[in-house]
Amino acid sequence: MDCMDRKEDASKDLLSEVKILIENNKILDLRELLEEYHIIDIFDIMEHLDEDMKIKLFEVLPIDMAASILEESDVEFFSAIISKIDIDHKRNILELMSLDDMADILSQLEEDEREEIMELLSQEDADDVKELLFYEEESSGGIMTTGYIAINKHVTAKEAIEHMRENAEDAETIYYIYVVDNEDRLVGVLSLRELITSRDATIVEDLMSENIISVYVDEDREEAVRLVSKYNLIAIPVIDRQQKLKGIITVDDIIDVMEEEATEDMYKFAGTSEHEREAVEKVNPNPKEQIISSVRARIPWLIITLIGGLLSTLILSNLDFIMNPTYDVLVFFIPVVIGMGGNIGTQSSALTVMALSNKDLDFNSVVREGIVGFIIGILCSIIIILVAFIFIKDISIILVVSISLFINMIVGSMIGAFMPVLLKKLDVDPSIISAPLISTVLDITGVIVYFITITLLLSKIV
Repeated sequence: MDCMDRKEDASKDLLSEVKILIENNKILDLRELLEEYHIIDIFDIMEHLDEDMKIKLFEVLPIDMAASILEESDVEFFSAIISKIDIDHKRNILELMSLDDMADILSQLEEDEREEIMELLSQEDADDVKELLFYEEESSGGIMTTGYIAINKHVTAKEAIEHMRENAEDAETIYYIYVVDNEDRLVGVLSLRELITSRDATIVEDLMSENIISVYVDEDREEAVRLVSKYNLIAIPVIDRQQKLKGIITVDDIIDVMEEEATEDMYKFAGTSEHEREAVEKVNPNPKEQIISSVRARIPWLIITLIGGLLSTLILSNLDFIMNPTYDVLVFFIPVVIGMGGNIGTQSSALTVMALSNKDLDFNSVVREGIVGFIIGILCSIIIILVAFIFIKDISIILVVSISLFINMIVGSMIGAFMPVLLKKLDVDPSIISAPLISTVLDITGVIVYFITITLLLSKIV
């Protein structure tokens, strides 16, 4: 039995035990049991409980665990839970929630429901949440938290440590301490180790590093992902255009963004969308909703593909040489010639999109992919020449097929790399180049290359 099977069995056992304890109203036993498990394990089983049991279980949880579970939840789960618990319990839980996670959830609620939640927050928390809600979801400001520790550059190490003790409970991380001037501009950063190992009277300005890795609050969140990955940071500060510290982005939020962006890109590249993913990944899916969501997500790309296929057919219908009985064997090689160009083009496109997420590429990458296509094209052409010669003795046919395959693989690899780079230069998300679209473009290109090659090499029979 592998690790996954063991986890599933343990989850089923926990779910069964929780149901029994709730049904028998053994609240103390239930609380003791839950305290032994990670909040993610508890969250998983809650999604498989009916509404009444879910609320009973949630009310038994220690407040800090309840807050952590709401931070992990989606908007439907949050609304279902928060609407059923009493106002004092609700206020206590909301007070412990991470403000960036709360802002993410509140941004998806209806305005009246959002205002109702905001009224339960302290004035300071409400102001912070309002500021977080102001930023675009895809921006660094949209994923940052205001739970950080900032100290003035003029204070001593001893004063800084005292400040940390007073504010550590509300901070997302204490491993980095951010140093600001009198105008709250970010001027330096130091680690917790540097602070606690320094002399009490040392001024923070003398300890701090001025080499700060930061992102702007209105910058795309993918830049934060890139910098955290590149420099192996636990957190990264977020500043406005006046260099004022507005928040930090912690590594756990970076991981969430990486997963979300990767999944989003994967769905786009497959020619569908996040809407289908949301329907597919629901715990209790509605089959009708899944089908409708899948059809709506996929049909635009497939219609484009259909139109492209008809265009390829139109080009082939004008290829008179194929109608000549002497050369009708050319028809049998169409899937190979076109398919190989499409395959290498899709590979080039996928690799280029992945590379663009980590660094900026230029059009030299298109040339590089063309060289790769050239080398692989030669190898594949040699193979098709050897195989075709066994069955077909007509050198002109073999020449047309091998040259068409060779050209198609070069063109396909260059087009596959060119389209994402071009979109990146135009400041458009390269992942919208979906596999169906690339496939259609390369099918049309392949047919045109085949048509031109046949026309040039076999024009003597016209």
